[in-house]
Amino acid sequence: MLIVMLGTILVILPSGTLFRQPVQAVATPYFSQNWRVFAPNILKVNRTVDIRAQWRNDNGELVRSGWVSISDIETQTVTGNFAPSRVEKSAWNSSQTLLTRYNDLEADQQKRVRDTFIEASDEGFQPIHVEDLIDELGTGDSNVIRYLRMDYMYMRYATLYATAGFDEDIERVQWRINRERPNDFQNRFLDDGQFNDSVTTFGWRQSNVVISEDVVDEYRQLIDRTGMEHLFTKAAADAE
Repeated sequence: MLIVMLGTILVILPSGTLFRQPVQAVATPYFSQNWRVFAPNILKVNRTVDIRAQWRNDNGELVRSGWVSISDIETQTVTGNFAPSRVEKSAWNSSQTLLTRYNDLEADQQKRVRDTFIEASDEGFQPIHVEDLIDELGTGDSNVIRYLRMDYMYMRYATLYATAGFDEDIERVQWRINRERPNDFQNRFLDDGQFNDSVTTFGWRQSNVVISEDVVDEYRQLIDRTGMEHLFTKAAADAE
């Protein structure tokens, strides 16, 4: 009881009082009342993730699919769910992390990662070695390392969805992140959009990963459960 009383006194004392700031930092999330109590994480941007893939047809020719929105798939599991798991929000959460790390790069580095990470080899094509990418983007730059780790994760992520959805031996994947910002509150009734949409498209990545069939099955079940198989069917029909 004495601790509570002392804490209360410290919180209401003038700024600069010894120990006031650390005590207030602990107490504020539980006892303060402001507009953030009702809207702690206001959605200011609608962000979606699209992927597309390449594989070899029966003639050995490389074909490229149309775009598939994996955000549309995962949204089906989130709608009406008051406490969706992080797995069901993978596209939303991971795209935010990817963009944050992308924005930490310099302009010339951003331009490079929007290009392909694939090179020719004696056996056809292969991913550019990560050591070569680091040398090219900036040796000793921690932002480069952090971005490349996320880029590799996204290559695996896109490959899993593409393998499960297209049921093909995926050779390459690509992704893009779309951002749409709705009008501010005071302009919510305007017919014209206040902000322009933006799209960041990243280059092709070689799918050089060994994927467990059990993991692919989990993604197939997710696609089937949400009834979104038609997205891959249409993207495959649009293959060039």
